[in-house]
Amino acid sequence: MEVSLKPKHGLFIGIAVVVAAVGAYLVFGGGDAPAELTLGERAVIDEDPGTPTSEGVGSDAGPSTTMTPIEFNNVMGCNVPPRIREAAYNIADMGIGRYSVVEGSIAGYRVVEDFIGGLANVDAVGRTTAIQGDLFTHTSFRWWAPDEEDDPTTTTAPPDTSLVSYWFCVDVASIKSDKGSRDNRFRGPIMDTANFPVATFVSVPVTSFLDSDIPEAGPTTLTVPGFLTLAGKGHAAKASVTIQRAEAPHYYELVAQVPVVFSDFGIDNPSNTVVSVRDEGLIEVSLTFAWNPAETDLFTE
Repeated sequence: MEVSLKPKHGLFIGIAVVVAAVGAYLVFGGGDAPAELTLGERAVIDEDPGTPTSEGVGSDAGPSTTMTPIEFNNVMGCNVPPRIREAAYNIADMGIGRYSVVEGSIAGYRVVEDFIGGLANVDAVGRTTAIQGDLFTHTSFRWWAPDEEDDPTTTTAPPDTSLVSYWFCVDVASIKSDKGSRDNRFRGPIMDTANFPVATFVSVPVTSFLDSDIPEAGPTTLTVPGFLTLAGKGHAAKASVTIQRAEAPHYYELVAQVPVVFSDFGIDNPSNTVVSVRDEGLIEVSLTFAWNPAETDLFTE
């Protein structure tokens, strides 16, 4: 009796699917994704004027003329949001501090791509240095009536510095990953950067934290409620912010993660039969702030 040596059609189809999936994994995925951003991490900016990076605006780093000049990022399409301007300047306080994002700060996204029905997955990570933002503080005095046993002449009113508002804005079109094909989809049908070139996170309404909440040495983690705008649509969001004091001429440095459910912003899931992209992801930033003496632009509009 002769036995047919013809393979089953199902076997051929199964092999073809696996080969296609593995090929897609190698083309669209694969490789080691960058680790999560860390405190104080900044990119080295290529000073070649032909390199497409965010535009730096030179500014003195503070009152001291001996400090190294700081380059602040100025991203086209990013402007101080009205609610931040109001929070910073419509409250009568003894002093207002403006600390701006310096050149080399990093922003981006992190999502998981599943291949072969979830048998393999990869962290897709995109990053850019085109990010602008500010952290504003108020310094005021709290007065209280002394107890009867206290000597009123020795009662003090210590300054109270509040971290009142925080925002950052990212040039979404400049975000790049390790795969050009992924970047093309990201800029096109996913984020539609031709119509919505920037994304913004704004603390809402103002933060309730004090400068004294930040230790003199080492970091602390705060949860900052806010409003995130992606692809032209806004939604409430919370940023997990780890912040610490920085070495001069910088003042603060932080890393933040903002969890995102993309369907909340009307962003279509780009999954197909080979690659499945999860609906949730993270916006990541590593920001360094320095004192910014410029204020006049905040009074416009």
